[in-house]
Amino acid sequence: MLLRFLPGADWGEILYNFVFIYLFLTLVLTIGSVVRMYVIKHRCNGVSYGKKRLKQLAKEGRLKQIPIYSLEEIKQNRDLAEARLSVFPNDTGKKTKYVLILPGGGYAHCVTGEEGYPIAAKFNEMGYNVFILEYRAGWHCSDYAPMEDVARAIRHIEANCETYNVIPENYALCGFSAGGNLAGIYAGHEHGWETYGTRKPAAVMLGYPWTNIWHWLDHPYWNIWKGLLGIWLSERGFVYMFGFRCSKEKRESLCVQNQVTPDYPPTYIFSGGRDVLVPASHHAEVFEEALREQGVPHIYRRYFGLPHGIGLGLHTKAEKWMKEATEFWEKAVE
Repeated sequence: MLLRFLPGADWGEILYNFVFIYLFLTLVLTIGSVVRMYVIKHRCNGVSYGKKRLKQLAKEGRLKQIPIYSLEEIKQNRDLAEARLSVFPNDTGKKTKYVLILPGGGYAHCVTGEEGYPIAAKFNEMGYNVFILEYRAGWHCSDYAPMEDVARAIRHIEANCETYNVIPENYALCGFSAGGNLAGIYAGHEHGWETYGTRKPAAVMLGYPWTNIWHWLDHPYWNIWKGLLGIWLSERGFVYMFGFRCSKEKRESLCVQNQVTPDYPPTYIFSGGRDVLVPASHHAEVFEEALREQGVPHIYRRYFGLPHGIGLGLHTKAEKWMKEATEFWEKAVE
């Protein structure tokens, strides 16, 4: 039935068979890539490590998870209640520079268990005081709401720096996937730190960031299923952020490479070479090219064979990315 490439077979039937085989095989490859991604990231993102640290801090009475907006503000806009800051203090009691972590989730939700708690636990282990921001996402989101949440979180931290035992200067933003998009945008001038009147980050650390919002529309792929998956993920993020009517100007405002100027903060980027959701070749590498053109100090690592969502990257080639990123941050503020 599938391969009737025999003398006398009409071209319509041949084309039908070809298209059917193409769609079937590429679908199998796409499903295989997605399954592989979930298997690998489950093994290496350190969820249990993060939960262990969370439970430890809670047991010791040192864990704080607080809203960043006042009750009066939340009464006027209930969506503001979704923005929450988790405080992960170090075990040394020393005052340190701080890291603000922005988990990913495609602006549909925040995958705090995978890209929040484990990352904070590792930074704690390295001696830093850390904060995780669960910004507004999904139907609680609105135009640039996540950027507003970052600004509010930074102001809150600085207003309570003695309580949190942190140095307000020279902080770092650390974001993953859509959280990497958020961190990247906030590090620029437009819709970033200058717009909201907060202190400029001293460094930015980005894991497999979603940076080039036009990628799936501008670059056709031999695998239509991967293209459709990418379009769906991108459009979902736009709908949550801007609603169903999203202008070209608003779309382009989320292109991180467009926000890069010569005074952009020093940036560390890592990504996986087999990222089916946010391909490095058209996201991280497009952004890295903009950094290079503007002369911004940066490091970019592409780890062959690794997928999206690897977080800490335990038991992989990316396992030491946090050590390298932290050393890069420390050198940037010397």
